[in-house]
Amino acid sequence: MRRIPEIQNYCNRWCERCPLAHRCGVYQVNSAGTDISVLTEGIEPAEKAEKNPFEELNLNDSAALEKVIKRQEDKSPLSLHNHPLMQSLKHWEEFYHSLVVYLAKDLLQEYLAKAILRKPKEQEIDNAFSVLEYYQNFLGPKLSRALGGKHDYVEGLELLQSDWNGSAKVSLLVLEDICKAIEKLLHYFGEKDTKLMRFWQLSQNFKDQLKHEFPYALDFTRPGFDNLGLGHNLGLE
Repeated sequence: MRRIPEIQNYCNRWCERCPLAHRCGVYQVNSAGTDISVLTEGIEPAEKAEKNPFEELNLNDSAALEKVIKRQEDKSPLSLHNHPLMQSLKHWEEFYHSLVVYLAKDLLQEYLAKAILRKPKEQEIDNAFSVLEYYQNFLGPKLSRALGGKHDYVEGLELLQSDWNGSAKVSLLVLEDICKAIEKLLHYFGEKDTKLMRFWQLSQNFKDQLKHEFPYALDFTRPGFDNLGLGHNLGLE
């Protein structure tokens, strides 16, 4: 299999819907029971895992050296639980989970009970609910990874293509998918359902907060997804 390295690190984990699953070693391992060693085949080990923040410093320049050391020492320990973004996530997820229950048992019960989806409206509603149902617990781990990486970031190291910036981008893209799913439901039920509108607004506010925390996230280039694209992958362009 001709694979794209690290493609699995910046995806939405929805393999069934992924147009690049056939380029992913993790998908091959999970779907075909292939030995996990396939993930390292053909990949040469890096000479060094991370650039040394002191590498380019003139060690005879004591002032510059002390400046970098002080900047590292001044960093306070990261408390994810108390971080404003994680506090917002907690509030957002609570509303999110209650909304999914409400949709399944009340607003969309009639549509979700259908085994055959013949009408476009039924298909669109079912797809929107599937998106909302799938992403309920997705953002927590990604945001923890992004915030942790940003906290440990050393000025002078790679920023745009850092792992934490990529994790932030995936979080933003998933939030965008969630907002689009809500907008589709609002198209059909918006006039009579205030919960949908409330969650859409909460999601927009949360997305703005995330963009403020990670202003360069969307500049990250995800392997495969951002340099190929769906059309190219399927031979359409």
